Amino acid sequence: MNEAGKQEIAAWERAMSARNRRADPAADRSPADRSPAERSPAPPADGLPAARPEQPGGVTQIHEPGALPVDPEVPDRERCWSLLPADVRSRTLEKAGTVLVWWARLTPDGRPFAVLLGDRGLCRVDPAPRGAELGYRGERTRVEPGSLRHRSFDGGSPKPGTSTGPGPGPSGVRVERLVLDPPEAQGVIGHFPLDVQDFLQRPFLAGGRNVTADWYYYETAETRHTALFVTLVLSTDRHVTAIEADRTLDRGATPDRARWHSIRCHQARFLPR
Repeated sequence: MNEAGKQEIAAWERAMSARNRRADPAADRSPADRSPAERSPAPPADGLPAARPEQPGGVTQIHEPGALPVDPEVPDRERCWSLLPADVRSRTLEKAGTVLVWWARLTPDGRPFAVLLGDRGLCRVDPAPRGAELGYRGERTRVEPGSLRHRSFDGGSPKPGTSTGPGPGPSGVRVERLVLDPPEAQGVIGHFPLDVQDFLQRPFLAGGRNVTADWYYYETAETRHTALFVTLVLSTDRHVTAIEADRTLDRGATPDRARWHSIRCHQARFLPR
């Protein structure tokens, strides 16, 4: 990274450290701010505090953009979703509630599965054998009422050119790290602007830092650029964060030059099991 890039990262870390020492309720989006089609039927969420007292005061780790390989033969999420039985789709939508992010993909043996995060819970549907026939098994982790928080980003924040190494960041502020499973999630998170990376990771700093990650992306190639749709969910047994975003990237440009057109993020707590 050049000197200008290092100074940019250091300035961001100082700003984030200062922000984390004070609440910033104006940054939160309530469900009432969203379009009627997106609004939850539940009462408006109070929102999580921007900085909880028990959370560490350092900055969250900055990740480096990783490779996002694309197989043009793999069907998109709409096609994979349509391959699930109608009754499975209906039950899953009912359990999820108002859907915030979702995707469907194929397993290595070509069976569809789906992940949905809604205002009622995080749902996953996987193929499961039932005797001689193939059935589906659904699982839901319920969202704690009143804990759901939404935020949109304009994508104008500076992007990292490299990940932070061990120890403190360039400004001397402690770097707080998560253990992501699978570790390839670091490369996906690394494509997002710095403040988005912080929003996705910060809720997990107060508890166990072993975080499950799952994601979906779909890229289309145009003459002069590529268009990428990406959605990701991070979760533990008590917290969940998620993002759905769209970007374009000019041919030959590095990920830090991407133009983000829409970034929608969510945080929530889960009910204890």
